[in-house]
Amino acid sequence: MKKFLIKNTCFLLVAAAFLSNQTSAQTLSRKDADEIRVLARERIKGLNDLLNAIANEDLSNYERKYLMMNSYMPSNDQIFVNDGVIVEDDVDPKHKVSAPGLDTPIEKYLSNFDLFYVKSETNTIEFTNLVVGDVKVDKYPFVKVFYTQHFKGKSNKDNTPYQPITRVAELRADKSGNDWIVYLTRVAFNSSENAKSAPVNPAPSATYDSLQKKKEPVVAQQMEKKPAVSQQDTKQAERVSEQISQVNQAEIRQARKWGAIKLGAGVAALAFGAVTYSMLNKDYKDYKEKIANPEGLTSYAKPGVYISIGAAAVGIGVSLSSIFDFKKVK
Repeated sequence: MKKFLIKNTCFLLVAAAFLSNQTSAQTLSRKDADEIRVLARERIKGLNDLLNAIANEDLSNYERKYLMMNSYMPSNDQIFVNDGVIVEDDVDPKHKVSAPGLDTPIEKYLSNFDLFYVKSETNTIEFTNLVVGDVKVDKYPFVKVFYTQHFKGKSNKDNTPYQPITRVAELRADKSGNDWIVYLTRVAFNSSENAKSAPVNPAPSATYDSLQKKKEPVVAQQMEKKPAVSQQDTKQAERVSEQISQVNQAEIRQARKWGAIKLGAGVAALAFGAVTYSMLNKDYKDYKEKIANPEGLTSYAKPGVYISIGAAAVGIGVSLSSIFDFKKVK
């Protein structure tokens, strides 16, 4: 009986230790969870930037293909875990909610977007109302991000205008040394089913899976044979980065310009209101000295006093609005 108790006690201790290790392995620290959530938000902004770059009419077909391929292959611009990522198609304006047949491989989705979304000089795609969910752990840590997508451009396939739609993106996190790497694994229309669905693990169709067994940094991957890169390809790749930078710089200059104009107009209006009010107040003092039962300032100086106050209020409002333009420059 004593031996039986000893054996059972040992078994329970081993089982408890195993469960403890399993629990700790599946638990993230608050710091890790916060870092993953921040990186997930940045990935969604990266997706927004990618779509705007593809829709930029100044880029060549080669440059757009370069950007699209780099988004799901190991590179500094990678945002998708691999080319097996599935996206629910929203390139067709008629697609507004989840439905059978909308699942599209990322490579095809980006190609369709390039083909059917009308190009423009300025950014026409905006993600708003970003909400990053809690980090959960299944086979790996993952998080879902909810956002509203605005396609302000047009489709050359359908005259139906785009409407704002809510989307949900799923991202997985893997540890690389002391750092976390986070990549998109799925993008879909937001629904209760998609919001609660189990995490997916896209299988790459080629040999360039970005997640290695040892979770080493992507940049450390070695290819058996490096592809030949011509001088022309290198120059075109450099031109892509330069043109995207030019687009961003143009927006910064425009924001700075309007900020300066608004600030100048606001200061001028504020100064006009102050000077006008000062003159009216001086006249009113002279008036009070000469009249036994003088009227109040508002009654005596109207409508000038209203004009001066209104000008000051407009000046303050315009000056404050210029702050938002200057914030875009940062």
